[in-house]
Amino acid sequence: IGSSYIIKYGELAFDLPFSENGVAAGAMVFGIPAITAFLYYNRGKEETGEGFSLPSFGGKDGEGLSMADVKKFGVSGTLAYVLTELAFWAVAFPVASTALYQTTGHWPDVFNDNSDRAAVLAFIFTGANIA
Repeated sequence: IGSSYIIKYGELAFDLPFSENGVAAGAMVFGIPAITAFLYYNRGKEETGEGFSLPSFGGKDGEGLSMADVKKFGVSGTLAYVLTELAFWAVAFPVASTALYQTTGHWPDVFNDNSDRAAVLAFIFTGANIA
């Protein structure tokens, strides 16, 4: 309850939400995830002794999900893979197009302009690798 009062009435004392402040923005964007990652790292170090341990999604020797793993589930595995890909592209293309619009001021013309096509694919590639 105390923290809600600090947040609600603390903004009256500070001008943070009403003016640009790079340090405060950086602290919010990078600081909170860094603290969370540090806490999870320490918890993993105490429990297993290795810090972060990412889950394995099948495959041999922890190499990830392979097409053989998808095929072993037959039609349902193939359908799940196709639906996952469709969902990815249904979200990725509009998000990448909007990001390009926000940065350049024009919507991408992926049919006629190779630079727009490359920029949209670069946004998608970057987003997929960050996620």
